[in-house]
Amino acid sequence: MQIRVIADDFTSATDALPTFAQRGWPTRVALSSGLDSTLGPSEVWSTDTDSRTLDDAVAAARAATWARRWRDADILVKQFDSTLRGPVVAEVMAAWRCSGRSKLVVAPAFPAAGRTTVHGEVLVDGVPVQETAFSRDPLNPVRVSNLPALFADHGQALSIGCDAAEAQAQLAVHDAVVVDAATEGDLQVLVARLGDRRDVLWAGSTGLLRALALVLPAQAAPEPSWRLAQLPGVVVGSRNPRSREQHLHVQRLATGAVLWATPEEAGDPARVATELVDKVCDAVRSGRCDGLVVTGGETAKHIARRLQAKEVQVLREVQPGIPLCLMRTPWGVIPLVTKAGGFGERDVFLRCVQAITGEQP
Repeated sequence: MQIRVIADDFTSATDALPTFAQRGWPTRVALSSGLDSTLGPSEVWSTDTDSRTLDDAVAAARAATWARRWRDADILVKQFDSTLRGPVVAEVMAAWRCSGRSKLVVAPAFPAAGRTTVHGEVLVDGVPVQETAFSRDPLNPVRVSNLPALFADHGQALSIGCDAAEAQAQLAVHDAVVVDAATEGDLQVLVARLGDRRDVLWAGSTGLLRALALVLPAQAAPEPSWRLAQLPGVVVGSRNPRSREQHLHVQRLATGAVLWATPEEAGDPARVATELVDKVCDAVRSGRCDGLVVTGGETAKHIARRLQAKEVQVLREVQPGIPLCLMRTPWGVIPLVTKAGGFGERDVFLRCVQAITGEQP
């Protein structure tokens, strides 16, 4: 079975895959379009279209390209951010048009991270996402929580299924449906009911991918051996307040780890990001760092590209939505943990460092 995932940023492309990896599925994040010829018949691959901060037209074109490329996959997923950041509808609609699928199922919930869907509205810890800190995101402020309203603004009707059974009934008379979910079990029931339909383009967040991995049959593939990090580094490229709190916590407790973060004061975002990535990559190339924990999709992506990584292998989850990966570079195989900004407990960075060093909590 071929499963393909089109994500819009680097952390989404990685956190789509660890549950599959833990159940024995070979998984890769393609960082180069030339790798497609190496795909096997029973593998899970994702790609990063690097489009979350782009305008609708450019982002849609990138999603469409990969949907055409992977339209023969058994399961095709257009992944998007669980808080609706970025050109979500433009990308989903473009991927749907080019996927060869006649039906669209939108399942945005990621209950393990506190993101649920009620009456088609995306909630974060029970609060409509447009009323949370994500409405003030400097790059992708979220203005609308209600998915039917968001899709209607783009000329697409989206019916609401309160559960898997109603979603299935809605698909009999409508082409597109958003499905409510409050628990991971809700998503698993949805996938169990509709997962074998080749006429469906799935659209959703990491929660949907986790459900797919748990419902599909496990494979038999051992985790590869790899070298634990001796010189770990923590990189905070996200400005989300929760990420900043997590950074302060790891500063106090992670002895032996090198810490980098964008400055608190405002500055040119491109220059600040470049300076941060330069410092991190210089440390890796000089041997002063041999394992990374990175929050912020843009930061993780630029580090991978600067280190000339061609692919990233996903191994397992450190915590829900936080994957442990191996990044293959000319400077060796580097253990890498990526985390999106805005979720996780205060000690999450410490636990991520422990995952790449083998230190016991």
